[in-house]
Amino acid sequence: MLAVLTAVGAVVFGSFVAAPVTGADPVPAPRPMADELVGWATVNEWGQNGTTGGAGGQTVDVDTPAEFLSAIANTSPLVIRVNGMLSLPGPMHDVTSNKTIVGVGSGSGITGGGLNIGLPLSDDITSPPANAVKNVIIRNMNFNDWEDDAINVQMFSHHVWIDHNRWTTGGDGGVDIKRGSSYITVSWNHADGTDKNMLLGHDDDNAAQDVGRLRVTYHHNFFDGTSQRNPRVRFGDPVHVYNNYYLDTDDYGVASTENAGVLVEGNHFENVEDPYHLGEGDSGNGRLVARNNCFVNSEQGETGGSVGNPPYAYTLDPACDVKSIVQAGAGTGKVSQQPGPDPTDPSAEGLVGWATQAGGTTGGEGGQVVDVDTESEFLDVVESDTRQVIRVTGTIGIDGMVEVGSNKTIVGVGANSGFSGGGLTVENGVSNVIIQNLNFRGSDDDGVNVEEEAHHVWIDHNDISGTSDGTIDIKRAADYITVSWNHTHGQTKDMLLGHSDGNGSQDRGHLRVTYHHNWYDGTAERHPRVRFGNPVHVFNNYVANADYGVASTVEAGVLVENNYFENVTRPLAVGVFESDPGSLVHRGNVFVNSGAPEQAGTVNSIPYAYSLDPGADVKSVVMAGAGTGKI
Repeated sequence: MLAVLTAVGAVVFGSFVAAPVTGADPVPAPRPMADELVGWATVNEWGQNGTTGGAGGQTVDVDTPAEFLSAIANTSPLVIRVNGMLSLPGPMHDVTSNKTIVGVGSGSGITGGGLNIGLPLSDDITSPPANAVKNVIIRNMNFNDWEDDAINVQMFSHHVWIDHNRWTTGGDGGVDIKRGSSYITVSWNHADGTDKNMLLGHDDDNAAQDVGRLRVTYHHNFFDGTSQRNPRVRFGDPVHVYNNYYLDTDDYGVASTENAGVLVEGNHFENVEDPYHLGEGDSGNGRLVARNNCFVNSEQGETGGSVGNPPYAYTLDPACDVKSIVQAGAGTGKVSQQPGPDPTDPSAEGLVGWATQAGGTTGGEGGQVVDVDTESEFLDVVESDTRQVIRVTGTIGIDGMVEVGSNKTIVGVGANSGFSGGGLTVENGVSNVIIQNLNFRGSDDDGVNVEEEAHHVWIDHNDISGTSDGTIDIKRAADYITVSWNHTHGQTKDMLLGHSDGNGSQDRGHLRVTYHHNWYDGTAERHPRVRFGNPVHVFNNYVANADYGVASTVEAGVLVENNYFENVTRPLAVGVFESDPGSLVHRGNVFVNSGAPEQAGTVNSIPYAYSLDPGADVKSVVMAGAGTGKI
């Protein structure tokens, strides 16, 4: 094995010395994190300052081909989160401007078709048109079995970032960039076994569109057994190829043709017979400067001419470290956050009720974003107190009740993610937790349990059924909690508030909870059943087909307003079973085919602002909005 790290300013391999780079010295910069944008896509040109994709626009979750194709055609800024592998018809599908397309977890993407970023082909257009497609980010996506290209960028499209994707084999190229497109960064991708990998420049006769354009940065990509075009370049100048790892390239690595100017630096070549050369096929020579590359069991490359330095800041990793860096960081499932405002970091916007009081509830907002799709991944992160947004993809089987640490947002991706077999418990003083958009199925205890002085918890837009005990039980001095927009069904016991009649010494002065816009769908009792908490606020819920609705017992004070009760034998109960009566005040409720409501005593005042939907509208409002897949 032979490893050679070349000196700064020239490449030395045997008797070969590369020509120097012309222009100013490279701009120093701190080493970027693997999820930071670097390179040509950061440059302020053509009326676009950098590349932000759909940042600031609506976030859309898609898990069907029809949803995906509708979203990428939408003309508004969007962050499009792709959940699972989507089978698209071939060949190519147009992406409009101002889009971020991001896969969820490590296994999402598309198969069968490819993505086209660009206007229809026209040889008559020789300068960037005002309506060129721009500002597109494609991240964390898998591509395979495409009919044409996996990704094609054409017709003066600009400011595009293609990052942390993985592609295998298809009909033509992995990522082709051509016909005047420019200001593009291709980074941290894993190209696995692709033949024609990356083409830059349409053909030798396309100078009218391409000269002075095709400015692209390729960095930290893993070219893993890719035969050729890593990249093949025409006309672009300067094109920057740095800190990539080339393994088992059986034809060639980089080709500079048709007077292109390519800077190849800090790359690691292993088992590559022809790392880089001038000219290719019938194409004339370009210019290529190489420096600071590492060669392992690889031959020397061919260089010639001079190339200007790129205008942006960047930092080189040592070339002989690039193998380990790129293998660890390239491909899907390796990014923790999305560019711009994070599309899956639910803020407390929309939070109403007790969880807003005494400092409020923000969960993991502002912390690291972690994607999980296995039990072990989930357990590794959920119990710490590190501020995190944990995104759950798919149904994860868990055993028993899993403890949740403070400062967490646990959010399901799409409408079908969540847990089976067990539930979540927030206890022992843990605080600032959001549990949102999750399905809970078949827990051997509760769906969610909050107890032992846990506080500031928001349980929102979940779907819970088939638990052995309650859906959401809150007890033992837990406090400052909002339970909203959940759909519960398929069991007898629903929501308990207060452990037992004899627990007053711990519970008095606590158990302050708001329940609003929940759909209690055929669950027999506890909507909720309340002990000691005062005031407990129950508003705008829909209770259907139950033995009893809300029960106030043992020193509790419950305000029940503008709810919709349908087919409920005892909609409002003062005292139930062996528990003594509490206080209950009701107003504005609707009772359809239900028994007479009960009322007793007075209730402490509610300290927060809130708006009431009319009671008559609550059934339709809640049925449309409660449960998963609605945020």
